[in-house]
Amino acid sequence: MEKVKILAPAKINLFLEVTGKRPDGYHNICSLVEKINLFDEIEVSRSEKIEIQFLSPWKMPEENSVTKTINELSKLYPSAINLHPVRIKIKKNIPPGSGLGGASSDAAGVLKGCNKILNLGMDESQLFEVGSNIGSDVPLFLKDGPCIIEGKGEIVNVIENLPEISFFLFVPDFCVSTKKIYEHITENMLSDLTSARSRIKIFLSLWRAGEIKKMEKLLFNKLEEVTLRIYKEIQEVKNRLEELIEKRFVLTGSGGGVYAIAKKNESFSVEAPEIVRKWKMYKLQSYRGIPQKEEQHGDY
Repeated sequence: MEKVKILAPAKINLFLEVTGKRPDGYHNICSLVEKINLFDEIEVSRSEKIEIQFLSPWKMPEENSVTKTINELSKLYPSAINLHPVRIKIKKNIPPGSGLGGASSDAAGVLKGCNKILNLGMDESQLFEVGSNIGSDVPLFLKDGPCIIEGKGEIVNVIENLPEISFFLFVPDFCVSTKKIYEHITENMLSDLTSARSRIKIFLSLWRAGEIKKMEKLLFNKLEEVTLRIYKEIQEVKNRLEELIEKRFVLTGSGGGVYAIAKKNESFSVEAPEIVRKWKMYKLQSYRGIPQKEEQHGDY
């Protein structure tokens, strides 16, 4: 095989609770995540030397999740990478720093692409182990569909039989630092894992029943408390959108994007004020990918 093409989807955290601080400096979380049909487009092909090319309207750092992935694979499979170098081309469509997981999704896509084109033979557990070393959110992108993630992100439980939904997404023209946000999480903000799991179970029952209005009330992101305090513009835009569209808007993750949910294919129109017009707007749907034969399922 000479070339592999992969769609790397964005994600949205429908529920995100921080449940503890780890000895390694990371935080434990409990989060319900849905993939959406906004993709980075990845192409992995054989080459004479290792090449990484971003086709991006945003400036990409020299050290990024893709270079980290290649470095990790070079340590684990030096002969394969050195004897059969790859060219990686990524067309960036997912805005960086928006809380949509673009960097982690790219890493997962490159990991899967290299595994396939170089015949590395990594099974799911090995992919998960390598992915966890690259970044906390990488494992969730190694599976398709909605999932619940725990630990620092390495525990991934796929949830089946959920209706697809629509998302109204607004993304600012500036990046929000995940590291900066988590540095402001204090001990008194941490929650109990059992409580978080219980709230997700209630959310899932409403999701299965298609109760969008009730789901909307249970959308939650603990990081919002910190992010809106630091980034006043996000708070202002969130407030204006809720007034204009009459829907509840919540932070996508640890970045600056905000979203609202709706029934599949529901539309809306808005005459946005100047502060909102500076933000990029997306109308998106759930993305479930190609069903996998073997999944790790939770008891939710």
